[in-house]
Amino acid sequence: MAMPPTACRSLTRFFRGCDLHWQEWAARDEVKRPVVLVHGLSDSCRTWSHIAPALAKDRRVYALDLPGHGFSNRPDVPYEVGWYAGVVSDWIRSLGLEDFDLIGHSLGGGIAMRVLLERPGRVGRLGLVSAGGLGLEVAMPLRIAAMTGMLELTAPLLMGVGTRAGMMVLGGNFDPEERKHLARVNALPGTARALFRTLRGAVDLKGQREHLLDHAHRIDALPPVAVYWGERDPVIPVSHADEVQRYLEGATVRRFARAGHYPHREAVSEMLPALVRFLDEPQPTPRLRPGARSPRAALEARPSFWRRLPGAGFAPAD
Repeated sequence: MAMPPTACRSLTRFFRGCDLHWQEWAARDEVKRPVVLVHGLSDSCRTWSHIAPALAKDRRVYALDLPGHGFSNRPDVPYEVGWYAGVVSDWIRSLGLEDFDLIGHSLGGGIAMRVLLERPGRVGRLGLVSAGGLGLEVAMPLRIAAMTGMLELTAPLLMGVGTRAGMMVLGGNFDPEERKHLARVNALPGTARALFRTLRGAVDLKGQREHLLDHAHRIDALPPVAVYWGERDPVIPVSHADEVQRYLEGATVRRFARAGHYPHREAVSEMLPALVRFLDEPQPTPRLRPGARSPRAALEARPSFWRRLPGAGFAPAD
């Protein structure tokens, strides 16, 4: 797909004690629902640079820097998924968007799912890219980082160096300028605190704390849902994409063989046309399958190891 000529602006607005920065692409003919893009942990709104201009061919596109990321402020706040969702929802409300499509990557996917609760009936389509909140497993280094507390004490210089190293390991098809930008903004004071608190709220040694099924029953009607995943994802396993269809009837799932954690950057030629079709064409209304519950709930329902020992009075878990 050829990239159309679109105007991109950078804007900032004050929300919940911090300046929130975003990029906005204005289409020449805005004939379709606007789309909101939410990036992942330690990333920025620039992560969408490969697809946002193309999406803006006939719609307005908004991509924000989450608090604690990019050019947004880094206030002393909880940085929990629910808190992020509240900020994003307030920002969307301030833009006057009554009907919009929402796409989130990684942490941004988990936030997008919580926005469904904050803005009921307003999300036309929900796109989840290598999203958190669809399974239990997550890379062990993130679990350890969430539990140790060392990240909050990390010096800004180490955050910049760590960002460069992380991009080398995770890929993402970042060019030198994008690597430089992420290293620079992640070295800003307060970034390490935001990173640690986000991880502490979202992950523990058992894995991810939140799941779509923890909240889906509170949503009267789910919008059409599409899930996109790279088969080489080293952060969140691609098996989560397959599991979605086991508990969510009618969801669209696409896997990309040559992509890792960033299919929106590593598999653009495959993902972009699929995403445009999902946004533009009629889609089935997804429904939760009877008896579906989150893997976290199933795990925590089991008696502990000590309570399953002989003579403890509890039968072994099934």
